Amino acid sequence: MCVRLCKEESLMYSAKKLLAIFSCFVILFSLLGALPKAAMAAGTIYYVDSSRPDDSGDGKSAATAWKSLSKVNATTFAPGDQILLKSGGTWTGQLYPKGSGVSGSPITLSSYGSGSKPLINGGGLTMNADGSGGAAVYLYNQEYWEIKNLEVTNTGVTAAKRLGVNVVASDYGTANYIHISNLTVHDVNGINTDKKNGGIAVQALGTSVSTKWNDVLIENNTVYTVDATGIQTHSRWMNRGGMVDSGPWSGFTNVLIQYNTVYDTGRDGILVRVSTAPVIQYNVVHHANMRSGAEAVAIWPFNSDDALVQYNEAYSTHGSLDGQGFDSDYDSNRTIIQYNYSHDNEGGFVLICNNGTSNFNNGTIVRYNISQNDGTRIFQLAGPVTNTSIYNNTIYVKAGTGTNILLINDWGGYASNTSFKNNIIYNLGSGGYSYGSGTNTVFDYNVFYGNHPGSEPSDAHKLTSNPMLVSPGTGTSRTAVDGYKLQNGSPAIDSGVAITGNGGIDYWGSAVPANSVTDRGAYEGVGIPSNPTVTVFSDNFENGSSNWTTSGGTWSVITDGTKVLNQSLATGEALAFAGSSWTNYTYSSKVKLNNTYANAGLLFRVTDANNYYMLRINNSTNALELYKKVSGTLTLLTSASFSSSISTWYDLKVKVTGNTIDGSVNNTQLITYTNSVSELTTGKIGYRMASSTASFDDAVVTQ
Repeated sequence: MCVRLCKEESLMYSAKKLLAIFSCFVILFSLLGALPKAAMAAGTIYYVDSSRPDDSGDGKSAATAWKSLSKVNATTFAPGDQILLKSGGTWTGQLYPKGSGVSGSPITLSSYGSGSKPLINGGGLTMNADGSGGAAVYLYNQEYWEIKNLEVTNTGVTAAKRLGVNVVASDYGTANYIHISNLTVHDVNGINTDKKNGGIAVQALGTSVSTKWNDVLIENNTVYTVDATGIQTHSRWMNRGGMVDSGPWSGFTNVLIQYNTVYDTGRDGILVRVSTAPVIQYNVVHHANMRSGAEAVAIWPFNSDDALVQYNEAYSTHGSLDGQGFDSDYDSNRTIIQYNYSHDNEGGFVLICNNGTSNFNNGTIVRYNISQNDGTRIFQLAGPVTNTSIYNNTIYVKAGTGTNILLINDWGGYASNTSFKNNIIYNLGSGGYSYGSGTNTVFDYNVFYGNHPGSEPSDAHKLTSNPMLVSPGTGTSRTAVDGYKLQNGSPAIDSGVAITGNGGIDYWGSAVPANSVTDRGAYEGVGIPSNPTVTVFSDNFENGSSNWTTSGGTWSVITDGTKVLNQSLATGEALAFAGSSWTNYTYSSKVKLNNTYANAGLLFRVTDANNYYMLRINNSTNALELYKKVSGTLTLLTSASFSSSISTWYDLKVKVTGNTIDGSVNNTQLITYTNSVSELTTGKIGYRMASSTASFDDAVVTQ
């Protein structure tokens, strides 16, 4: 027993001694390992100044700066080095420095000094057949780089395949760490028949070694007037689901594209290809697809898994061949599109598609987004996409449009297992729903308000009452859409259905659910108190018409059940004015046309007889019409179909907020219009008709 215990104690002592020695080595090696890393991070700073006479300096100070791009391009830089171009400087040609950084010690390409960003003008450089080259700023098989604070352009005499910035890894394996930030990239006249040119591109090319990028950050850049695509990732290592190129699918990892502004692109805005869990967030893309005449979308992933597209604003995408703000494209899985603001895109809000030759587009989620006045079709599901879930979105379609809410169409098959839940469809237009041969398309717990076409889906728990949005149609940016919150008493509050894995927050970041039951639409929480309405003017004409000033016509107060203001001369223009110079207000009045083919309506923001807005009923054209008269010129702004009868009272109402005008008849909104210029910003109210007779009563102005 003693022998065994002594032996065990000896072993325990030896173990403790070895552990102590090992710990010392760990501490020693960790200290030694830290020293090279700290020294490496220092690097050398190189200065480049286009105003210098030549490249004779050593480049290591502003006073001894290099002059040319050729000097930079002939140098192989080391980890931690910085290449700084002087602000206000201009260079023509390609900036192609050599070398790579290492983890924790990248090479930095940036600027120094004050003034405008240093400008690199590629002068029309064109890409090689394999997609390499052809850019004003270029890296090839280099990693661990930061590129920032530059202005880049690349315009040729004629359009050709070219880029502003092109970062390429080819037959390389895994390339790491490319961060591109705070660049201004513009005027790259590429070709719009090929998406793989334009502004900024990070690419994986080659044919023999599977290649991909890890840790791609593209942020805070402004890209405009480029053809075809603003910002993109691309890989030839993409083969799956019918795609054939260099080899098996090898997705980029840790891709983050955020806080960029992209506009006036020939084709697409932001396109992420062949990536695993890329994040595309806080970007603004507008006026995309301005020159291609082909299919394009503002923001979309392709051939990617688990893409997260959130907190973006997309608007004014051109065209209806696609033409949407957002897209979950084919060869993708489990794309999530959430917390985005889509508006005024000619093709619609979102496209979800599969070309029918792959087994992909499965599990797309579209949730807690706001769509305002998107065109053609709000939701399009093209091809055999599967298991799509669309919930808690708020959709607003203005009056006078034919925008369809849903299009399910054939592209080698039809969508299956599509779910629409907890959405608010505020449809003042005339469009409907087209289901094609889609299977198991389920609607439940949605709000359908406004127009109710015959194609409106059955929904076991639908609501058709007014959801009481605070001020629909008044969104101006992603962070200025409070008009889509719910007012106190909204039937959409606490009436939705719980959805597992719903992301946890609504469009505004509030917890879901706020109470025990989920709301419908993009807003979750207690209702917003209605702003108290203040009546600033009212007249029922019981005491005559002394409040009104007239111009033309024959005006008098007559009895028509009650006292009303009447205009009885059927020739010429007749106007009446009242009130003060208000800016934002709601003006309502009863209007009755008294002769066949008559027209009459409300004037608002009236300066004088030559400057005003007018909302009128026109019996001759069977329309509700919105006009402006500026400096004596009368212009029709928009109209909506409305069939009126003679000798019938109609409740006519106009709401003017900023440059936006809403017009209603009998409490049904038929017109929404936003003036692109600021004019007629304040003024009185009034009535007007031309070669017509009419009566008016109960004029009320509220603020």
